This record gives sequence, structure tokens and C-alpha cells, in this order.
Amino acid sequence: MSETLYVGLDLGSRNCEQLGMLSDGTVKIKSRFQTSEANLIKAFKEGKGLGKELGWEIQVHLEAGELAPWVREVIKPYVKSVDISHSRDNAWIANDPNKNDRADAYKLAELLRMNRYRPVYYSEDQSRREFKQLVQHYDDLTGQEVKLKLKIKSRLRVQGVIIHKGWVYTEKGFKKALEQVKSPEIRKSIEQLHKGLKNTLEIREEALKLIREAGKKFPEIKLFEEGVPGVGFIGAVHFSAYVQTPHRFSNKRKLWRYCRLGVCQRTSDGKILTHPKLDRAGCGRLKAVARTAFNVSVKSKKDNQFKRAYESALEATHDQTHARLTVMRKIVSVLRAIWLTNTPYQDDLG
Repeated sequence: MSETLYVGLDLGSRNCEQLGMLSDGTVKIKSRFQTSEANLIKAFKEGKGLGKELGWEIQVHLEAGELAPWVREVIKPYVKSVDISHSRDNAWIANDPNKNDRADAYKLAELLRMNRYRPVYYSEDQSRREFKQLVQHYDDLTGQEVKLKLKIKSRLRVQGVIIHKGWVYTEKGFKKALEQVKSPEIRKSIEQLHKGLKNTLEIREEALKLIREAGKKFPEIKLFEEGVPGVGFIGAVHFSAYVQTPHRFSNKRKLWRYCRLGVCQRTSDGKILTHPKLDRAGCGRLKAVARTAFNVSVKSKKDNQFKRAYESALEATHDQTHARLTVMRKIVSVLRAIWLTNTPYQDDLG
């Protein structure tokens, strides 16, 4: 039976720290090299050759970050497996007062050897990985739009121009608001912010076109958009892009937790330490998809299963928050069921 070499790889934009140990904890490899594709391939090609000679199988553990997906793809052909874990789960690394790259690489290898980590999911399908990046790009632009709008209102308030509605972002409304600013220099600076907002909106529209074109490859998006009440195109692409595959969750409760719809509670010695609350680990974008679909479907004049489910849950619990959570869970469960079965939405599915 072949021996496994557990390798921790601490990534940096300048240098990588590599440390490998056997199943008994004996350290066999220590190296440091500049971060580049050629150096990564060299490091693990040599490791693979050494593994063949001594009967080792190479497993690698990285922490999630900007470099992790790229490094994973570079070294994957030369090792048995590459696992990526989230830094927030590795308190042993993050909270150590004596933190350095060599120690981090050792701890990554040790966590892999003991199987004491939770891997982050990365799709093997390159087109899905790229689609997720396009959706994240669109989300970044949306965030920039919101920030610029808030800045414009804030700068106007400093000048005594108080606006509570969104008409200020139209050409006519902005011109009207700007006329109330006395200082020509300040007026010019606010105009620059408005110009930045217009540019951001134009780029976001271009990003949306990229998403529409790339989204044609994924049939579930059309099923979500055309059938499920309240989801729409934006909700459909977000669910597809961030979940990537429904098979990654063995049951719907794991999906709920990933969508930040799972409840967590801390107890000790039978005593409750904190009141039950939603677990913040997971993807906030998916929770937003469920919340938007809930708002639209429940307020809709048309009858639908989400509206009926909310009315039923509200009657049973007399608690709007509890009823809303129940329906939001139902929404993501229905999306998962449609995706798994590749069938159009049915009003009683879920």
C-alpha cells in the first residue's frame, strides 16, 4: 500500500511555502519558492517523481484566497488531490500569535493529515467557474453603483441639499439638486461622482450582456426564470452561478445552511449560551435571491405555492419571521428540485 505525503502550501503573491509530511507526522519536504506557474509545476513535478520512487501519493491543502483556484488548476495534474479550506474555519492558523509562512504550511499539512478541515467546493467545469466570475463581476459593479449613489447623496447633504428619494440620479433631478450647491468647486466634485455613476451603470449593462450570453449554456437558468414565482433572470443566474451544481448538497438542509437560512445555537452543559439565530456562514447572495423571490411571490396578486405556504405558516406560528424563513427555505428547495430533475416548475414541487 502506497504512503501518502500530506503537503501544506501557504500561498503569497511573492513566495509560496511548501511543507510535506508522512502519515506519522515526519516532515519530508520543506521548500520556499517564488510564486509563478513554472515554479509551482517544478515543485510538484519533483514531488511526484519522488513520490513514484518512494511509493508516495501527494495530497495538497491550501487556504481559500485569490490565488487558490489558479494554483489548484496548475498543480492538479501532478498530485492525487488538492483541497482548499476556508481561513475562517482554521482558527489554529489565524489566531496563532506567532504566525509565519513556514508555520502556516506545517499546520495546513497537519490539518490535512488529521482530516480536520472543511473543504471549499470548486467546480471541475471550467465554464461554470468562469460564469461565476462573470456574475461576481456584475455584483461588484452593482456594489460600486450603490456606493456612488450614497456618496452623491452624502455630499449633497453636507451642502444642505437633503434628498430622500431616487430622482436625484436622473439627469433632470441631478441638475436640479446641483443648482442648490453654492460652491463651484464642490459642485464640480459632485459632478465627477455623477459621471462615475453613469460610467458604472454603462459598464454594468455590458456585464449583464456577457452574463446573458454565457448563461445560454446552462439550461437550469431558463427553467428558474420562466417558471419559479419571484425569481426572474437575475435570481436565476445567481442561484446557478453560486451553487454551480445541486449534487454538491446531499440534502436540502445543507443547501439551506449554504444560503444562510440554517439556524445555529450554542449550548454547554445543557445550558443555552446564545439564542437561536441564522448562521452567517455561507453565501449572502443566495439568501438575497430567496428573499427577493419571497417578497415578489407573496405580494403577487396571482396565487402560487409560496404565497399559500406563507399564509399557512403564519397561521400556524403567528410569527412573520418564522413564516418568512420557512418560505425562503421552500424557495431554494424548489430550485434545487427543478435542477436535480431538470423539469419545469410545478406549483406543488418542493
